[in-house]
Amino acid sequence: MARARAHSAADGQKEPHAVSLKVLRLSRPSFSYQYPLPAANTKISTKASLSYPSDNTDDQFILSPNLTLPPAFGSAYVGETFACTLSANNGLPESETSRVVTSVRIVAEMQTPSQVASLELEPADDAAQTDGLQKGQSMQKIVRFDLKEEGNHILAVSVSYTETLMGHDSQAASGRVRTFRKLYQFVAQPCLSVRTKASELPSLEVDDKSLGPYGKARLLRFALEAQLENVGDSGVVVKQTKLIPKPPFKSMSLNWDLERPDLSDIESPTLNPRDVLQVAFLVEQEEGQQDGLKTLQKDMKRDGRATLGQLSIEWRGTMGGKGFLTTGNLLTRRRV
Repeated sequence: MARARAHSAADGQKEPHAVSLKVLRLSRPSFSYQYPLPAANTKISTKASLSYPSDNTDDQFILSPNLTLPPAFGSAYVGETFACTLSANNGLPESETSRVVTSVRIVAEMQTPSQVASLELEPADDAAQTDGLQKGQSMQKIVRFDLKEEGNHILAVSVSYTETLMGHDSQAASGRVRTFRKLYQFVAQPCLSVRTKASELPSLEVDDKSLGPYGKARLLRFALEAQLENVGDSGVVVKQTKLIPKPPFKSMSLNWDLERPDLSDIESPTLNPRDVLQVAFLVEQEEGQQDGLKTLQKDMKRDGRATLGQLSIEWRGTMGGKGFLTTGNLLTRRRV
């Protein structure tokens, strides 16, 4: 987990706490790399440089079948789910008999650039703490948070517990509630950069009986293009891109799923770092659709721009991690 930015004791005590806190980010493992020796002009086996050589591995392939855990915090990307384990540990030595720790409670919140959100804690196991936290034991909770905006994020964790002083007859003499708070800061950065452009197409004329027997209505049509660039550190697989149209518009994808909208047997495009994927949609005003029509007419009359909808993108990371991104409302160019 990221380094703790601050630490304070609310009860003003200078003595060490009996309970400590450890925060560990939950990340997917990755395949470890191997660098085999060249086979030409050498008497040394090519497997000599492999970490785990065996007869079943390909010593000429850079990826090994072994998984490795990330050595550091890593990168946090917008659109992914940030997850970590909070572990409150009873650090009293076994020889300590004068103090007992009970009623351990963990509270966490995420401070984003725009809001402060309370986090729901999931138990890491089914074991319930019924008689307090025994010496050497820990209470673990899991928190998850969907990263939706760029910038600094602060995970604030507060731990409170009751420290009971025991008398010579093993009876509780006195007790006090102690608490401390730790802050962990990290930066959420974009994984996919999205650039869009909307071009107006010739309008489609249709019959409109509300305007008389020869009345005609013009339905607006636009072509929406979007460039998706992988600005992250590893490759991603784009599973789906779709436009969520705003009434009275409807949309049709012009991408790899054009012929097979059920997405069956479609090879999804892969974006390595700095790769760019071009996608496009046909956006048309739906005939007879009254929902949103007045708003569209008002916007076009006021500043000559129309709101087409929002672009939704789903992707998978190299080890199957999910990513999801929805843009804001996409507008057309202002009419001259």
